[in-house]
Amino acid sequence: RAHVAFSTVNDVLNELEKVHNRRKALVYVSDGYDFNPFQDSRLGLMDPNSPFAQNEFARSQNQINAQNSDGSASTPDPFSSQQKQNEEFADADLARELGELTRTANRANVTMYTIDPRGLVGMGDIDDQVDPQQWNEFVRKSQDSLRVIAEETGGIAVVNQNDFSRALKRIDAETSDYYVLGYYSKNPDPTKRRRQITVKVNRPSASVWSRKEYVLKPPPAPVSSKKQ
Repeated sequence: RAHVAFSTVNDVLNELEKVHNRRKALVYVSDGYDFNPFQDSRLGLMDPNSPFAQNEFARSQNQINAQNSDGSASTPDPFSSQQKQNEEFADADLARELGELTRTANRANVTMYTIDPRGLVGMGDIDDQVDPQQWNEFVRKSQDSLRVIAEETGGIAVVNQNDFSRALKRIDAETSDYYVLGYYSKNPDPTKRRRQITVKVNRPSASVWSRKEYVLKPPPAPVSSKKQ
């Protein structure tokens, strides 16, 4: 689901890149992303006596493999161990995809405003019996992903709040009255693809909200010349 969503947004941003000399904004409504949610409960790696829900089949397999026939300790279920190893870099994969998304938005000069429709997120449903620690970690990661998208593109993240009206009014104000600044970079080095941006004003009471950087497109792949 997340990969499809990122792919769709990238397609939209590529189309918006064709629009020049005007402010572009994208309001992105999502409950955020976590590529590795509730890992211990999914793989049955929690304490067998835990009152919280977990994968009972995986837990029983772990318990069986925890003891050899002679009663000595053995290794955990190899499937769960392998699955956990495969998911080791889930957070890095999420960071990479978020980075690609924000770089595409900045190249297209698009400010992204993210809205979490869950509003103020409390604890999970009692019927779900979710471990509170794992639930809090899931909520934090999903909200942080929305914050990254907004903050890295000069927008705001509307997360963990129920006052959507106030947030939408701010988004409307920012997209209605604004300055568009342009400049020519003095750095001719194409290998320095990441360019930092700092906008300052002389008015003491004014504050600036803008994107922090942009990344140049990678150079086109060289065309190989083959002799006919």
